[in-house]
Amino acid sequence: MPFHFAGKNYSGNAINSIKEIKSKKTALTDQYNVDSKGTAILTRDFTGLKSYSTILKKCLNASAEEIQTEVKQSGLKGRGGAGFPMAIKLETCRKTDADQRFIVCNADEGDPGAYSDRYLLEKQPHAVLVGMIIAGFLANANVGVIYIRAEYPESIEEINKVIKELIENNLAGDNIAESGFSFHFKMIKAQGAYICGEETALLSSIEGQRPEVRVRPPYPAQQGLFNLPTVVSNVETLANLPYIIENGGKHFASIGTSKSSGTKLISLDGYFNKPGMYEVDMGTSLSVVVNELGGGFREPVKAMHIGGPLGGLVPIHKINDLTVDFETFAKEGFLLGHASVVCIPEKFPLLLYIEHLFEFTAHESCGKCFPCRLGSTRGKEMLQKARTSDYKIDKQLFDDLLETLEIGSLCMLGGGLPLPVKNALDYFKEELKPHFQKTT
Repeated sequence: MPFHFAGKNYSGNAINSIKEIKSKKTALTDQYNVDSKGTAILTRDFTGLKSYSTILKKCLNASAEEIQTEVKQSGLKGRGGAGFPMAIKLETCRKTDADQRFIVCNADEGDPGAYSDRYLLEKQPHAVLVGMIIAGFLANANVGVIYIRAEYPESIEEINKVIKELIENNLAGDNIAESGFSFHFKMIKAQGAYICGEETALLSSIEGQRPEVRVRPPYPAQQGLFNLPTVVSNVETLANLPYIIENGGKHFASIGTSKSSGTKLISLDGYFNKPGMYEVDMGTSLSVVVNELGGGFREPVKAMHIGGPLGGLVPIHKINDLTVDFETFAKEGFLLGHASVVCIPEKFPLLLYIEHLFEFTAHESCGKCFPCRLGSTRGKEMLQKARTSDYKIDKQLFDDLLETLEIGSLCMLGGGLPLPVKNALDYFKEELKPHFQKTT
């Protein structure tokens, strides 16, 4: 179980050294497995500041149109969950008339079981920050805001250190490398609201407003931070940009599949024999991730919740049917999302698990739309009542509730909740059947 002490995070074997940590006699660095299968883009060893300087100068010495072509050819899609083409976001922002534009790095990693953003912020900070500068060059934006969850104190410390290093080496700030392009960073420490992972709520939070989801359109690339064009992108997406500039868009597109190019980071939880952070080429069999990289399960598991609380609930027997890419997951009725993997052990009641999903949504809802705010609470109440009494849930009523959440919610917090619940109803009918009314 992770714990926090004196501004530092600890997990894993640190539990055995609590007395030493509290006495401040020692400082332990968080340790977890990091490995790759295929192309190591985000898990490769740090290539040095000089290498990133070369990449950045290569970008700034070219035209924005030339670099935009490379990003377009790469086929890079957003790694935060939606899988939206990065080139379109950047181009839309650049072409929207304005005197000021922004790049916002969404590092408010709130999905349970996800720590790929934390890994990148702490172990590959140069890739993230140089990626933001490249994005700024392409979008004609000269301000980058990096919004990091407060629970990541080491990430905040490392990012601040590298920003200072970039400025001191004329790789950030005014007139970068004498190119005429300027880019300034602003680091913001989040306050722990899950909804701020949603891009428009995040923008409201940066503005000092209550973090509520905004109605779209207009989209942030047209009207975002302070109503100005803004590219909001997640950490992993931005960290891929230096590699694309260094090696070319066609090379990046040659990795992975025709529709899901590049690699994907996957976070494996403690139910695996080898939990940790793994990078695989898109299109890699999920079986390879589970059995080869993760070393299989340390105890019987009946399902894996992949992609955060709003991701798909994958039963164990579907492992061999899935490959790590957006299209296969969608075709099979799941969602790759952030690619965090949380296991549900055989002995854990699935009814209690989906009750928890409703409770989590109710607690984290911004409250702006009725379907999410009220629907999640009603769902939690129905499931809790069925679990603790003889009450049987009306299946039609429950299906209507899921449909209302799915089509009526303003964002994916309420709109995405039905997916894992439907997966549970489809694949675990026998376990859940006693809690529902019999149908004729």
